Amino acid sequence: MNDIQPIATDGPVRPLSRLRQLGRAGIGPDLAPLRALLTQISDPLDLDAAGSLLAGEKLQHQLAAITGLREQRIAVLGSSTLNMVPNLLQAMLLREGILGRFLTSDFDQWRIEIMTGAPALAPFQPRLTLCLLDEEAVFSGVTVPHDVDALEARCAGFAAEVADWVRRCRALAGGRVVLATVPLSRRRAGHLLDYAGRARLSAAWARMNAALLDLAESAEGVSVLDAAILTESAGTCHAADRMRQAAGMAFAPEFLAAYAEEVTRIARADLGMARKALALDLDNTLWGGVVGDVGVGALALGRMWPGTPHHELQTLAKSYAAQGVILTVCSKNDDGVARGALTEHPEMVLGARDLSLITANWEPKAQNLKAQAKSLNIGTDAFVFMDDHPVERGAMREFLPEVQTIELADEPSGYASALAASGAFNLLRLTDEDRQRTALYRAQTDRAEAAVGISLEEYLRKLDSHLVLEPLGELNVTRITQLFGKTNQFNLTQKRYAESELRDGSRRSWGARLTDRFGDSGLIAAVTMIDHADGTSEIENVVLSCRAFSRGVEEAVMSLILNGARRRGRVAVTGRYVASAKNGRCATFYDEMGFRPAGEGWCHDLHEILPVPDQITATEEE
Repeated sequence: MNDIQPIATDGPVRPLSRLRQLGRAGIGPDLAPLRALLTQISDPLDLDAAGSLLAGEKLQHQLAAITGLREQRIAVLGSSTLNMVPNLLQAMLLREGILGRFLTSDFDQWRIEIMTGAPALAPFQPRLTLCLLDEEAVFSGVTVPHDVDALEARCAGFAAEVADWVRRCRALAGGRVVLATVPLSRRRAGHLLDYAGRARLSAAWARMNAALLDLAESAEGVSVLDAAILTESAGTCHAADRMRQAAGMAFAPEFLAAYAEEVTRIARADLGMARKALALDLDNTLWGGVVGDVGVGALALGRMWPGTPHHELQTLAKSYAAQGVILTVCSKNDDGVARGALTEHPEMVLGARDLSLITANWEPKAQNLKAQAKSLNIGTDAFVFMDDHPVERGAMREFLPEVQTIELADEPSGYASALAASGAFNLLRLTDEDRQRTALYRAQTDRAEAAVGISLEEYLRKLDSHLVLEPLGELNVTRITQLFGKTNQFNLTQKRYAESELRDGSRRSWGARLTDRFGDSGLIAAVTMIDHADGTSEIENVVLSCRAFSRGVEEAVMSLILNGARRRGRVAVTGRYVASAKNGRCATFYDEMGFRPAGEGWCHDLHEILPVPDQITATEEE
């Protein structure tokens, strides 16, 4: 029984109370009611309570049985009391369809855990290791707290100490390390009475934090959060004096909640779950006014008020498009009127080249967004939706709850800030394919238009497709990791990899790049294979981007892979298909590739290998 029974009350039932009620009734196989409830909880203390409730053994058992719920293993270390962090993360991750598994170290044991060989961390094998340090981790190395010379020296050496800690941590436990810069409190800076000394301390502290931020680029598998930005989101940073003194808490609950939100985005990106597309309303969202009523010339748009908020939003969206976010328009409007405004207004920042799809009609927006997802060959859960009208936002949440709908205020000045704060599209690292994605999807639309009126065979021949199979290397490892993380429809075993796993030499890995007369589709497929001592090779996983479906790409890739195995003297290649809720389209893959059933999997004896399809020219790089 999943129904939430009403509670006798004189006012509205708080979401946390409803969550407790749901917990007593049982979560059941459908995660949607739980996700909806967690979305309504925003107070840090309520989120802490919600996460604590969900961490109970009974509910954890129920959550583990839900199909499609991704798992993320996270270790939490630091120099202060961080008991709230796993609870906050549990609630926030479940909102995103992720079940967190946590290991929390004892108070201020971040150094000792690694110095002693990671006795707790290494067996846990976290994908993410969080290390949140406060100012006492720095000041503990100084005897006199007002000795500015000693403080400068300590700040200068602290970043190097952390860098060495990161190196040891990743060597012992693997996975990704998530650091944050260290905020300096007024109380600690107040030990220095002269402004010159305070300025020296602030400058040394800033250099230390800059060196920590540099680790995100110079050290492999490291992400670094900026505590100043988290403080802006939270509105505060340091814990109240009483909580610091009595409980060892260095950070305020609001700061820890902002921190957990950002870690949730990293966890989502690490699993390849970052959103892909932004669907934008037009009237009173991308511009001020209703174009059908006031005309193009009277729209509020530009660098002067009242057009400034809409200019900021369009500028942000254009930046997102340049970094791989697919932009679409989803508007209740006449098509010609909407397109005319987009092309005719002189202050329009977004142009037709930035937009992959424009849907302007009078149908329900949830229906139109589903059609856009089908056209782009991505899931509706890859979308973010922005609309000024609360009724439209409510309808989208009701009919497509998997779409991330941005909540907006009644007036537009904060629209760009609200989108930026969502972090919906955050990635661990940007690739060349990400930067080219808008062009890739425009080319996909061009291909679809070119296919009208001719047979599939003739169309595929006219594409003049060229495929290159390339081994894993520095230039493609991030994109191959993304492909395994993001791809769901054509994903044979659902095996996902951290970048470090692909680099460790325990398997062979390839990416496949596709070009045609419409442009470069980038890396569209990836394969991993393990060579066994008995002469057989096992395909661990194969993924194929939706952009390359139904073009013969899978046949070309497997022909190259199998021929390569035969050249290396392998005697057979085996593989498995593991069914999921989304990968049914590849259930017959091994049969179609010439494999034969063998036990619980498939086997190819490498005698008769399917050729590369005629419509594709395929080569393999050594």
